[in-house]
Amino acid sequence: MGIVVQKFGGSSLRGLNNSSKVLSRIRECIDDGDDPVVVVSAIGRRGDPYATDTLIEQLEQISGRIDPKKKDLMMSCGETISAALVSHLLEVNNMPAEPLTGFQAGILTDNNFNSAEIIDIDTSNIKKLIGEGKIAVVTGFQGITRDGEITTLGRGGSDITAISLGGYLNAKRIDIFTDVPGVALIDPNIVPYTDYIKSISYDDMYELASNGAKVLHPKSVEIAKKFNIMVRVTSTFEKVPGTLVTNEYSRERIIGIAVVNDRLYYTFKIYYCKEYKISVLENIKAFLQKNYKNILGVKFNNHCITIRTNTKDVFAFSRKLYDALIRQ
Repeated sequence: MGIVVQKFGGSSLRGLNNSSKVLSRIRECIDDGDDPVVVVSAIGRRGDPYATDTLIEQLEQISGRIDPKKKDLMMSCGETISAALVSHLLEVNNMPAEPLTGFQAGILTDNNFNSAEIIDIDTSNIKKLIGEGKIAVVTGFQGITRDGEITTLGRGGSDITAISLGGYLNAKRIDIFTDVPGVALIDPNIVPYTDYIKSISYDDMYELASNGAKVLHPKSVEIAKKFNIMVRVTSTFEKVPGTLVTNEYSRERIIGIAVVNDRLYYTFKIYYCKEYKISVLENIKAFLQKNYKNILGVKFNNHCITIRTNTKDVFAFSRKLYDALIRQ
């Protein structure tokens, strides 16, 4: 028995109702004998009424010159709405819950508005709710300065909130719930049939996140490593094992493939287990011989191979590369 921080992204919170999978995931945590602490993002994505980008557009319609404090106040609204809705949904379904804004959850930040850093977290309010048998539903992405000003944590802020809370609460695990089954070997929007990673180290996850993998923000991975706390990336909508992010290095042949769009060209970074260096290099050599026309450069570094290409069809190129490495 222990605390499990459960973070639900915006796509997981669309169309909340009494049949929402969010309820199932929280119930499963309770049934396992754990105490869930829920962290929520703003509902939906750009174009949805409460999404962060939609809220910013409301300010931009008046003027593009926005005071950072006012921008943070506006951006914090989406998560506040989510916390109220999710806590109400839990109450209606016989799970006592209390919504908490960032400052009510004790999240203290510096005054770098729009991209604040967490300085400290006073978890006493959350622990009090747990002691009362209630689920704390915390707004992700926001905090408060010593002067009482509301701040936001920048892109990926809800992940940062969840993992930081997990660290300060000494949680047994942080679950990042999203609309995919875990961390994919390569962007599933480019290679739809990609496999998903079972486990990955903090360092390798940081490299993938820094080079285009969008499931976790790089800063949140650094925080997880700092606290040495397990993070599980998994689906809200399917009951799947997901991807575990820990301090243990993967023994899989291919750890992951990052794809970076640099406008004029694409950069592919292939991370592999050193034990399989010879076979991976053989696969890469065969691939390059067949696809040399669009190759601008190849770099070998430690356990990473970087390929730069000016291909006009990144989908076909990515699938050929994936097949050469994974389906060889």
